[in-house]
Amino acid sequence: MKNQKRVLGYYKFLMMAILREGPLTLRALWRKSILFLSMIWYQQLPEPSQPVTERWFLKFSQLRAKLQGRAENATGTPQEAMDTLMARGWVRMDGDSYALTPVGVVQAERYDRRLKGRVGSVEKSVLSPLAAAKNTTYLDFLLAAVKLSAGLVSGSVGLIADGTDAIMDTVSALFVWLGIKYHRENLSTLLVIAGLFIASITVGYGSGSHIMQALDGTLEPLTLPYLVIAVEGFGVLIAFFLFYYQRYVGKIARNLTLVSQSVDSKNHIFISAAVILGAVFAIHGIYYVDAIIGLFIAVAIFWDAVGLVREAFSAGSGEESEFGNYRLPLQECWEKSRLLAFHNWILYVVGDEHLKTRPEIIASLHQAFHPDNYIPVLSELGTTAANDYDFEGNFEGLVKSLEEHDLLRKDREGYHLTATGVKYLKDFWNSFEYYDVHGPDTVLLAMARDA
Repeated sequence: MKNQKRVLGYYKFLMMAILREGPLTLRALWRKSILFLSMIWYQQLPEPSQPVTERWFLKFSQLRAKLQGRAENATGTPQEAMDTLMARGWVRMDGDSYALTPVGVVQAERYDRRLKGRVGSVEKSVLSPLAAAKNTTYLDFLLAAVKLSAGLVSGSVGLIADGTDAIMDTVSALFVWLGIKYHRENLSTLLVIAGLFIASITVGYGSGSHIMQALDGTLEPLTLPYLVIAVEGFGVLIAFFLFYYQRYVGKIARNLTLVSQSVDSKNHIFISAAVILGAVFAIHGIYYVDAIIGLFIAVAIFWDAVGLVREAFSAGSGEESEFGNYRLPLQECWEKSRLLAFHNWILYVVGDEHLKTRPEIIASLHQAFHPDNYIPVLSELGTTAANDYDFEGNFEGLVKSLEEHDLLRKDREGYHLTATGVKYLKDFWNSFEYYDVHGPDTVLLAMARDA
């Protein structure tokens, strides 16, 4: 047993597929593998045309995989995986299909229970509106404590004001948490919007006062500017996380309260950045820059609050809130990932299954991306891209992109892979040396459901 190959995440994936659907042919296992790998959106290769945040996130995901030692555990092909599992006695041949042995069933059920438990935990403690509100309260309290402590030590008026605002955010987040828990979301939304108006007035008044003090020569110089920069840098990271987290959960749950909170968190990114900028200028003896920026931020906060008031009144009158207007960083990655899955599937069925005609390829797309087509992990998370995509109407656009990249060509007989297309498919498969589904992977894969 010591000399046997390690059971990788890919092997567990294949065993779960057989457990769910019964004996599967090698072709069926290839199909599920291609679909799954095509929809791991955070393993895409960064492109120069992508926004900076997306490129850095994708690079970070690849670095994380390397640090976890994933490249040392090659996935191989479905055939190699089945050979390994047969050597263990977990899989057997059933005609031209692979079936689980009794021991294999026990192992596959254990993997299935573990994954479902992880998915359930993520849903309950991370991706539900109640969990998002609770986690926001904890993080806001942490920010308030850090900023106020650092503000008192450094004497930074801006940092003290920001810390005081963070206390108000903590109180507001607590009311949101209670509002969602006891089904009073409308009241919570109004409280968040009221907090935005108060914040805009407070930031505007404070900035104006600092400008007047600078003009009068009574503005006290900032001490310990590097501490201010460090604390507010930490605040920017937390605010960005909260902005993304609240907006994402708010969108998938269609919860206007969380979306409103995300607007407040977005504003805190700019407020913290203004304090950092003010500290940088303070190092060089210029003490009023953050106050001037603060005035512009106050106007932006006020305008955001007005927009949310409109949304709240529309929702209160029975109109559907325009959640599509609130976009997220990385959202384009999810949308591109879905198109990438469609493109990869077309190349696969044309190259390996020799489907050549338009009707054959469209039929295979409908079958592959049908809600009933079980894809381990993705089906549990609801991220299989199995929605009402119009393959018939968008087919020309899908193949045109492949033709423009010299991956696919068409002649009188139908569609064929080019030499570049053959190499692309091979490189695509080889780029996924290893994968497993840990806790962070579960969260990242779940994000794509919003696409």
